[in-house]
Amino acid sequence: MAAAYPVWSALPLLTAFAPLQVVFGLIVFLLEIALMIGLIIGVIEGRIRLVLAAAAVGLAAGVTPGIGIFPVSMLLPVWLKAMAPAVAVGVFINQGLKPGKSFAFGALLTAVFLLVTYLQGSAVLGEQMSRANAMIEKIVTGQMVSGGYDQAMANNLTDQLLYVTKIVTRLMPGLIIMSGIAQLFVAFLVTEWYFTRRDSFFPGFGPFIYWKVPEKLLYFLGVVLVVRLTIDGVVQIAADNVIFMLLISYAVCGLGLIEFALRRLRLPVLVRTIFYIGLGLMHVIGLIGASIAGLFDSYFDFRKVRAHTLG
Repeated sequence: MAAAYPVWSALPLLTAFAPLQVVFGLIVFLLEIALMIGLIIGVIEGRIRLVLAAAAVGLAAGVTPGIGIFPVSMLLPVWLKAMAPAVAVGVFINQGLKPGKSFAFGALLTAVFLLVTYLQGSAVLGEQMSRANAMIEKIVTGQMVSGGYDQAMANNLTDQLLYVTKIVTRLMPGLIIMSGIAQLFVAFLVTEWYFTRRDSFFPGFGPFIYWKVPEKLLYFLGVVLVVRLTIDGVVQIAADNVIFMLLISYAVCGLGLIEFALRRLRLPVLVRTIFYIGLGLMHVIGLIGASIAGLFDSYFDFRKVRAHTLG
């Protein structure tokens, strides 16, 4: 998979049909997770030379005229994003670094490489969002008016949709980075499951109900909030994306706190499932609620995670 990466990663470029591009994009997304799993396991099991050799073959194929599909300037950060974080996580795990720090370093590498990729394609992305906005104004407003709806109602719906696209465009760097970190995260969890099933030691994240964001990250969030409120322009957009990514992290650990509380109440699985469905239906409010729970728990440590970790 590593050696053939430049070929199968270009699947979405094989067609101009948008729905098929989405399907191919999903396939590439899942294949990258499988690749990361293989890389982490390979490094941990002592096959780092084989891993690096396969990755080098993939890079060489990608830059070879007639084989490579992406321009080198585009291929390199994408290739690095797929290879380097997973290899780094495996190396640090072998060196005895704590799993949280190992994953954090891998996530940082992912963010850097994906940010470079985003900056390279930001102009094209801006044109696509502009076309999407024009289509919304044309189709939504036109169809609603021709269908007998009031012009003011049509304009109101159009404004709401345009506001959503504006928010998505502003947070696009964070969304792209979080998608890459999510791939590495899933690969890490599957690797932990793999070694656990083989009765081999692997310093994973532990039970979900004890997941917790480090307290120090709370102070970093405070600094970013101050920057966001005092500086305008590009710096403010960057701060918004950092805050968004931190809130996602707090939300995941907040769900761990919620699951801990539900289990303490000894609620049946059906009731817990209904609760999570309701939380999901709340969309943004549910996300903010879980984020607040995770944020407060990072400081107050309601579950006594520190004591649990120390045994």
